[in-house]
Amino acid sequence: MMMKILNWVSGIIILLWLAPSACLERIEPGKIGVRRSLSGGVSEEDFRVGYHLSLPFWHSWYQLDGTLHYLEFNRQSPAGPLELRTDNTSIFIDVTIPYRIRQGEGWEIVKKGFSNSYKDKMKSQTRGVLRKELAKLSSIEIQVPEKRQALAEAALPLLNEALSQYHIEATHVIIRSFQFRDQYERKLQNKQVYVVQGRLDQALEVESKARQETETLKKTIDKDLAVKAEEWNRQIEELKSEYELQIAAIQAKTKKYVRSKRAEADAMFSELQAEGNLAEAKAEALGEKLKAQALASKAGRTFSAIEAAKRFELGDIQLNSSDPRFLYQFGSMAAWRRFFIGE
Repeated sequence: MMMKILNWVSGIIILLWLAPSACLERIEPGKIGVRRSLSGGVSEEDFRVGYHLSLPFWHSWYQLDGTLHYLEFNRQSPAGPLELRTDNTSIFIDVTIPYRIRQGEGWEIVKKGFSNSYKDKMKSQTRGVLRKELAKLSSIEIQVPEKRQALAEAALPLLNEALSQYHIEATHVIIRSFQFRDQYERKLQNKQVYVVQGRLDQALEVESKARQETETLKKTIDKDLAVKAEEWNRQIEELKSEYELQIAAIQAKTKKYVRSKRAEADAMFSELQAEGNLAEAKAEALGEKLKAQALASKAGRTFSAIEAAKRFELGDIQLNSSDPRFLYQFGSMAAWRRFFIGE
C-alpha cells in the first residue's frame, strides 16, 4: 500500500514538473510564431519572442523567419541576373532586394498556405515587376547612375503593391551593376573610348587655350608690373631728389648759421682780445709809469741802487791811489752814491 502511494506521489511530482514545459511553446528571437488549434484553425495574431500557451495534441506551431532577407539577382546567385530587353538590347542587371514579412501578417502566410512557398512566389513576382519597370530605361539612360537610382525608387512602391498578396514588403531596390551582351559591351566600350578620347581632345584644347590665356595674362601682368615698377622708381627718384634738396637746403642753412655764429664769435673774440690787449697794454704802461715814478723817487733810486749793487761786478780793476781823482770817485759814500744813484 505504501509503495503504491509513493508511486502516485512520484507520478504527480513528475507530471507537475513536466506540465509547464509541455504546455508552453518557446518562440526564438527573430522568429514569428503562428499557432493553429484543432477547433479554431490559425490564430489571427503573430506571436513574438517568449513563451506562449500550447496545449499538447491541441495546438500546433509554425515559426517563420522574421528577420531581414535578401533576394539577389546576379550571376553568382541561383536566380541568376535579371535579364531584360530595352530598345532591342539585352541587359543583365544585378539587383538586391532586402525584404521581410509584413508586421502582424505572418499568420496570414500560414493560413493561405504560403509558409513553404512565399519566398519562391516573392522571387517570381519581383522578377516580373522589375523587368517591366527597369525596361523603361534605354540602354543609354541606364548608364546614368542618377536615372537608375530614380527608377529603382519609383519601382519600390509598385513592387510592394504586388508583394502585398504574399504579405511581404521590400525595403529597397538596389541596382548594383549592369552588363550588356559581350558583343554589345565591346561596342559600348569602343564607343566610350571614342567618347573619352573626344573629351580628352576637348580637354587638351581647353588646356591649350587656357595655357595661351595664361601666357597672355602673364605677359600683361609682367608689362603692368614693369610699368608700375618704372612708375614706382620714378616716384622714388622724385621723392629722393626732393628729400635731397630739402637736406641740402637744411645743410646750407646750417652752414650759414654756423658761419654767421662763428663770424660773430670771431668778431666778439677779436673785440674782446683787442680790449684785453688794450687793457694789458694800458696795465703795462701804467705799470711802467708807476715803476718809473717809483724809481724816480728817492726811495726808488735807493732801491735801484741796491739792485744795481747786487748785480754790479767790478771784475779785475786796477786803481791808482796816487791819482788825484781816486778819492773823489771812490773814496767816500757820497762818491759811490753818485756812482749808482747819480746824486
